[in-house]
Amino acid sequence: MPSKVAASPAGSEKNSEFLDTLANGLRLMEAFDEQRRSMTIQSAAELLRITRPASRRILLTLAELGYLHQDERQFALAPKAIELGYRYFRSLGLAAAVRPHLQTLSRELGAGAAIGMLAGTDVLFVERVEADRPIKLDLRAGDRLPAYAHSLGRALLALLPEERLAAHLPTGTFSKLSPHTVTERKKLLKELERVRERGWSFVNSELVAGLFGVAIALPSAAGPAVLGLNVTSIGEPWSTAQLEQRIVPRLRAWAEQMRPITDTLV
Repeated sequence: MPSKVAASPAGSEKNSEFLDTLANGLRLMEAFDEQRRSMTIQSAAELLRITRPASRRILLTLAELGYLHQDERQFALAPKAIELGYRYFRSLGLAAAVRPHLQTLSRELGAGAAIGMLAGTDVLFVERVEADRPIKLDLRAGDRLPAYAHSLGRALLALLPEERLAAHLPTGTFSKLSPHTVTERKKLLKELERVRERGWSFVNSELVAGLFGVAIALPSAAGPAVLGLNVTSIGEPWSTAQLEQRIVPRLRAWAEQMRPITDTLV
């Protein structure tokens, strides 16, 4: 497999401020992808062209900080690694840029509105606003929820190829978060097929009884969707007619309005 890790140019004079260990740690993080989901101390040493002891220190340090997960001899990216991407969005002002759009959408539909992305087996909220109503959800930017039981999570899961989907689903049996949670993998996969066919996801009472939400994946000029948009509310869920005739069209309209923002950042 060709290495994606960039080495210092041969014969180049290295900056005296350059930190080899930090650079190797970052190169190691960049090396993970669909083909290389985990690595050992030896494979990391070969990849970075460093000694095994140096490779071991880098891997164990990243694991100690929470960016890698160690399973016996194998090291893989941990969900915390996605937080670097989240901080990137925050630093570029994505959350601030989309907040007015989410606030208007929330007022239009009387529901909470959010954009989020997959982070391991969770959906991570990049930004979220709550509706002006007596009962409020204690959810904000940076919070996570299980992707398999959340409308935003399913909207994004449905677009993943089979080889990538497994990395975003729990291993073994899914936790039963409420009496209505889909816990069978086969049943969830069928639901993801329906989401993919119709282009939107609806989840009712699978996280908490009475909580329902609708989501779509946000179009991206850069390729496959990274972000999703959803609205959530509590109480009597919207009917199928309401979803198809009002809610989903409003989500799609606002997705288009936010596209100049999201296209420049993802």
